[in-house]
Amino acid sequence: MRCPATAATVAAAMTTLQSQRTQALVTRATARPARVAYVDVFRGLLIAHMALDHASLMFNAGRAAEELAGEPAPVFDGLWQFLTRFAGVPVAPGFFFMAGFMVALTSAARLDRGVSARDVTRKLVTRGLVLIAADALVMGLPRLLMGFYSFAVLSSIGVGLILLALVRDVPARVLLPVALAVVLLHPLLDVSSLPVALQAVLYEPVRVGALRSLYPIIPWSAIVIIGYIVGCDALRRERPVRFWLLCSAVSLLAFALVRLSGGFGNAYAYTSIVSREFWMFAKYPPDLPFLTWSCMATFLALAISWCLTRERTPLALRPFEIFGRVPFFFYLVHFYVLGIAAAITRTKVDLPGTYAIWVLLLVVMTWPCVWYYRKKSERPNLITRYL
Repeated sequence: MRCPATAATVAAAMTTLQSQRTQALVTRATARPARVAYVDVFRGLLIAHMALDHASLMFNAGRAAEELAGEPAPVFDGLWQFLTRFAGVPVAPGFFFMAGFMVALTSAARLDRGVSARDVTRKLVTRGLVLIAADALVMGLPRLLMGFYSFAVLSSIGVGLILLALVRDVPARVLLPVALAVVLLHPLLDVSSLPVALQAVLYEPVRVGALRSLYPIIPWSAIVIIGYIVGCDALRRERPVRFWLLCSAVSLLAFALVRLSGGFGNAYAYTSIVSREFWMFAKYPPDLPFLTWSCMATFLALAISWCLTRERTPLALRPFEIFGRVPFFFYLVHFYVLGIAAAITRTKVDLPGTYAIWVLLLVVMTWPCVWYYRKKSERPNLITRYL
């Protein structure tokens, strides 16, 4: 007959062991892998610099004109104005690239959880439609009050996600050459014979009239697809850093070849490689120096972020990790924060003042992003699933 004390001890030990096992399962289920940390940090860095550009757009008295390929290069009011803008060159391509990269990560995770491929496709299409709707309704309201609709960055990413949802099962050996061909050959496109609306949406930025655009589908959707292919590759590599550094070096070489030639793919001419004009690229639509330089910076930043967050996220990078967890939420909210502040103050400031506004904006946005991420994690719903 078993002693009552011994039985109680065994029962307690079994309960403790079961509790430890349960806790271990919970820890494994909720722990974020290192790849998610570097993704969040990198996206957060992109968002932070995007916020600087938007603060400059609304408050910077010395901000230069936009870099339109069909017009002369902008004239910058001093070196620091130029450097502020130049540092943001990789931001837009980085966002499109990471949109595809995240599709690779999230799709693989859903398939591992038993979600069917059809449902994954449906969710991607829905995500794309949500981005387009948010651009038209949430972001589009101020534009509508000014008398126009703009096919902007969220709409372009949304179309890219829908397109990716339809072609993501195409083998990478086919998909990658096609995407690269679109990126490399898009300067040859001539859409002048198309209706203005199609020009605006497909390739040629339009800055006047009732329908405007800055981020037409070509070549931005190709960047989304390239990001997806790189993301799929990253899932198969234990240490993707070496490959990313190689991609960064190849992109830098491609930039040098394209820019030094001064011919095909260059929107702006230059007089000397040591001149400021050498580092001026067109963004609307992006010329090849703009894209190749952005790819170099993106792959390098990915590699650095991966290394820095391998064990844990450094304290200095944690604010960016917060922003990177909820990029869509940050994007929508910060625009209204800046817009309302600009409407109230109705003033322009110098570059140091612009930087001060930017830092204040990041501080202001920290708590809402923390709150929203917590709500999104603890009480997910239809809205938080896509915002």
